[in-house]
Amino acid sequence: MGALYHPKLSTVRVENLRLRAFIGFIDWETEKLQDIIISYSFKYDTSLAAKTDNVQNAVDYKKITKEIIDFVDHKSFHLIETLAEKIYAFIQSSGAELQEIQVKVEKPHALRFADNVLVEIDGKDRYHTAVVALGSNIDSEQNFSKALSHLQEIGFIMKRTAFIKTKPLKFEEQPEFLNGAVLINTKKSLPELKMHLKQIEAILGRVRSDNKNAPREIDLDVLTYNGFLIDEDIEELPFLIGFVQQLEPEIALFNSDIKK
Repeated sequence: MGALYHPKLSTVRVENLRLRAFIGFIDWETEKLQDIIISYSFKYDTSLAAKTDNVQNAVDYKKITKEIIDFVDHKSFHLIETLAEKIYAFIQSSGAELQEIQVKVEKPHALRFADNVLVEIDGKDRYHTAVVALGSNIDSEQNFSKALSHLQEIGFIMKRTAFIKTKPLKFEEQPEFLNGAVLINTKKSLPELKMHLKQIEAILGRVRSDNKNAPREIDLDVLTYNGFLIDEDIEELPFLIGFVQQLEPEIALFNSDIKK
C-alpha cells in the first residue's frame, strides 16, 4: 500500500487583460472596436510543480492567456454572455485538473450613467460530466445497488449502460465480474470525485491488498471527466471502451490528440 496522497491546491489568477473587440448587436457596435476587460482564475494541485520546480508539471497560464487574446482581440461577438461562456469553455478544455474556474468579462461604459457592465461565471455553480465504471464479483448485484444509491448522493445519474458479466483477465482464479458504467453530472471536482468513490468502496467493504486484481465488493473508477479520458489503462479492458462509446460517443478514444 502506498502513502496517502495529499493534494496542495493553489489559485492562479490573471487580472484585467485589456483587449479590444466588436461587441454588441447595434449597427455602430458591430463596426467600432470597444474595450473589453477579461479576468480569470482557476485552482489546481501544484504539489508536483512546487516539488520539482519544473514548468512541465505546471499549468501553462501564459499559453492560456495568449490563446484567449488570439480568440478575442479584434473579433466580433454580439453578447458578453457568449464571450464569457466561450472563454470559460476554453479554459475548462485546457485540462481536467483545473478546478473552480472563474471568468469575468467587463464592457466599460456600456450603459449610460454606469461605469461598467460585466458577466461573471463561477465554476462552483456549474455541473461536470463524468463516466464512472462499476465492477464487482462479491455479492455483485447487491453491491451494485448500494453503489448506485451512493452515486446518486454526489450527482445526477443521466444514463447507464447494461450491466454485463465478464471473465477475470489478470487473476483468473476468481468468480466472473459484473461490470457497467454510468454517466453522471456532479459539482465535484475530479480529485473530490475520486476521493468520494474511494469512500464508497470503503463503505461497501472493499479492503485493498497487494493483489490489485483480487476479488472485490465494488470497484469504482472515473473513465472520463469533462470530455477528458482519465483512465489510462482503459485499452486493457475492451468493455470499458464500449461503455464510453455508449455514454459519450463524442469522445474519440483513439485520437492521437486525445486529452488525458
